[in-house]
Amino acid sequence: MVDARTYVLDTSVLLADPQALQRFDEHAVVLPIVVLMELEGKRNHPELGWAARTALRQLEHLRLEHGSLTIPLPVNDQGGTLRVELNHQSTAGLPPTMAADNNDHRILAVAHNLRLEGHRVTVVTKDLPLRLKASIVGLDADEYRNELADDTSWTGFVELDVEPDVIDDLYAHREVDLPEAAELPCNTGVALHAGSQSALARV
Repeated sequence: MVDARTYVLDTSVLLADPQALQRFDEHAVVLPIVVLMELEGKRNHPELGWAARTALRQLEHLRLEHGSLTIPLPVNDQGGTLRVELNHQSTAGLPPTMAADNNDHRILAVAHNLRLEGHRVTVVTKDLPLRLKASIVGLDADEYRNELADDTSWTGFVELDVEPDVIDDLYAHREVDLPEAAELPCNTGVALHAGSQSALARV
């Protein structure tokens, strides 16, 4: 496809919107392997953990369905694809000041080397310094703006059916450990229902 681009995503995109993998229409999405490593490191973060776990589960679903993440896999109905890039991490083509082995430079190296292969590459990130570095080495760079908050399927509020003793514990102790809410984003509003009983809470 003549107009198809290759979008190289960093971790900040998936932490802002775990559904981002599906939002690039007919284009190719590339995740440098370091992004998976950073997502793993955020799994238990009090605010970012939900997004990291959600993104990793999507990748696991694709792996189980297709067998490998290193080949382009279909992710939407527009012909868009996703793959994890294991190679192209050499920083040899970057300026000497970017030769240091850090995650940003690995992501830039992937984008730079894909461009050398003839791909129309854009780095997508919410990280301003990374966008500036990408521009310095001649790469197109865009800020990711399609936040989870803009997704009309997400209201920030959920309703859960629970046992009556859960609501009793909430009123007695002002907090309750609820496995059903463990994967919800921080600050999600929750309405608990148990027969005629109900209570409002926040993750």
